Amino acid sequence: MRVKKLPMILVLHLKRFKYMEQLHRYTKLSYLVVFPLELWLLNISSDAVNLDHMYDLVAVIFHGGGGPNHGDYITIVKSHGFWLLFDNIVEKIDVQAIEEFYGLTSDISKNSESGYILFHQSRE
Repeated sequence: MRVKKLPMILVLHLKRFKYMEQLHRYTKLSYLVVFPLELWLLNISSDAVNLDHMYDLVAVIFHGGGGPNHGDYITIVKSHGFWLLFDNIVEKIDVQAIEEFYGLTSDISKNSESGYILFHQSRE
């Protein structure tokens, strides 16, 4: 497949669930995935309109809970230069708070919510 023109909004879906044969169900993959605020795509195709392209992270959907059939979905959205957290209520958050949603590490005191779907907007 060749990509000649990149979209204005690029959506990346992180695999956060895996079917476990021995359990006969899906389980959540909460491993740490660091997603940057800027995404630079280099030389996507030799016949592409723009060889290099910059995207900015503008929204993320997170999942909290142990499996796809239970838990909570929350969203953060960048609007007018501010990051907003949508979780039953809307509140303004600092950009550094996004790091809390990368996934779990050995630090069990962190949020269980993990980045699930990333929305990036083209700078061009």
